[in-house]
Amino acid sequence: MSITQLNIDILISNAQRAAAEIGSYGWRPDNHDIQQLRFSIRHAPAYLILSRAWRRAGFKATAVRKLAGRVP
Repeated sequence: MSITQLNIDILISNAQRAAAEIGSYGWRPDNHDIQQLRFSIRHAPAYLILSRAWRRAGFKATAVRKLAGRVP
């Protein structure tokens, strides 16, 4: 299944919007946030945006990778 350019643009804009919310005070991930992180691994720029935001929120890189499903 290929991702069209429109879907990629939507994915990146959603990642940027979510990244702003992730940095807010008291943010804790819910199921939707984790699903969005897992879906973003299909497109590197979106994954980088979200993983950096999760890191700024206090999650370690290994925890972000594990939640995204990138660790075997």
